[in-house]
Amino acid sequence: MPNGHEASSRTVGRPPYPERPRASCSPSNRQAVWHHGSVPAPFEHPVAMQRNLGALLRGLAGNPSAPPEALVRLAAADIDRTELARRRDLPVQAAVILADDEDARVRSELAANPSLPAEVQIVLARDVDARVRGRLAEGAAYFTSVGLHAHHLPGPLSHEVYELLARDPQPKVRRALAFNRHLPDDIRAGMLDDDDARTAAIAAAEWNPAPTARIVELLSRTTGAFSRELLLYRLDGPLPAEAARGMLADIDSSADPANSAGLLRQIAATVDLDADLDASLTGRFLTDPQLRAAVAANPTLAPGHVAALAHDPDNQVRAAVVARRGLDPVLRESVSVEYDDRSSGNTVGWLLAEDLSEPDQLAFARSRHQVFRKTLAMRTDLSDEAVGILAADESFAVRLFVCERQPNAPGRLLAHIAAGWKGYSRWDMLAHKNFPADAATALARSDDPRDRVVAAAHPGLPIDTIEALLADGADYVRRRAATNPSIPADRLITLLEADESAVVSGAAANRTLPVVTMHQVLAQARL
Repeated sequence: MPNGHEASSRTVGRPPYPERPRASCSPSNRQAVWHHGSVPAPFEHPVAMQRNLGALLRGLAGNPSAPPEALVRLAAADIDRTELARRRDLPVQAAVILADDEDARVRSELAANPSLPAEVQIVLARDVDARVRGRLAEGAAYFTSVGLHAHHLPGPLSHEVYELLARDPQPKVRRALAFNRHLPDDIRAGMLDDDDARTAAIAAAEWNPAPTARIVELLSRTTGAFSRELLLYRLDGPLPAEAARGMLADIDSSADPANSAGLLRQIAATVDLDADLDASLTGRFLTDPQLRAAVAANPTLAPGHVAALAHDPDNQVRAAVVARRGLDPVLRESVSVEYDDRSSGNTVGWLLAEDLSEPDQLAFARSRHQVFRKTLAMRTDLSDEAVGILAADESFAVRLFVCERQPNAPGRLLAHIAAGWKGYSRWDMLAHKNFPADAATALARSDDPRDRVVAAAHPGLPIDTIEALLADGADYVRRRAATNPSIPADRLITLLEADESAVVSGAAANRTLPVVTMHQVLAQARL
């Protein structure tokens, strides 16, 4: 068997949906139209119900209002259960059923769910598929639209599960475990001696605070450029010059030194240049056009070199000087740097963690350098005055970050950015509490289906606009429109009986769908 469990507990062998007598769908057989807000009557059209039963069940599996008992019943349904496995409110009983699913994709999605009980964790830790065990081990961050591009980390696994995964026969599973932010110190300490050098390097690099006494030792033990880069990122202080020379010798003797380009830059950015008595390292990095930007960021670079690099002809070098922590503000403001206005990268890490007073916030919000204004816009502790300054920034990238990150982003700015921005974050902008309803309506009436699908579920849309979207030429637009919470209850019931699965699935996923109707669907499916 694919995952070592008994066939009797599988989804294989589930009986097909029972055949139901066909009934007429003519208007003469319908009961009176249900009134908005009333308790829905049972389905009147078993033919339509039977034809789209799979779509109904898939929609229910993603309905945010589905009660726990419905989710347990859906775990046994003969549908794609991957979306169900991702639900953060998955009941224990449903998780137990899905952990025994024959489809490794379902078990893998379940393993990434941050809300798993210990009894399900241990089952997945013993799964025959290494991909399932690896996703459980990693505990990767997951994203949610709540708070605009917020990311959340899963809670810790049980200690027994950590111990089991740390002994996993597959190095890729142990490497995934080494990335887990909740890994207990005793487990992580043992992984520093793992037979797989990359596992040991990751375990050290992800430890907070990093085991600095072991970093240099691990650098000498591992030979891969990736592992060494990870370790250099976690150095508590500069890289000893002798360790740098050893790694440079390895790179110089490598048959394919191009693979070490990132490692070279990291060495240049972290090596202790104060200990470079003969200035050979400093000279090597300063004369290499590919490394000058990296060495310009090195905190041990002599002030004279920093001042010279501030006027370097290479824009990236000047940008690295500007981003140095502790740089003289007068020198920083005197340096000219050009920034890519459509890039979301090139932020300043230390500014995100810096404890800034309100005057400091305002100073960075008015900086001539986009990189500081853009980084500041990522912070969620800004004053209203700082947000107001950044919201009016000349840079599109800065204004975009305000829309993506700030809970008090102005509504008109949200509407303006969402109208022209085709990135995935516009989905979140539509969910922002300040997004204007008229702007959502304008997007919903756009000629571009990418606009219409984003706006289709906005609760501020007029009913006639929602109806137009329900008849849209794109099925993905129709499905999303059917999830709109402003659809009246009686209309929502008729959508459940529609002829096409996209609309049926969307209506079943609508969070305003009455629970009694959900149970009626499950009863007709004999779940």
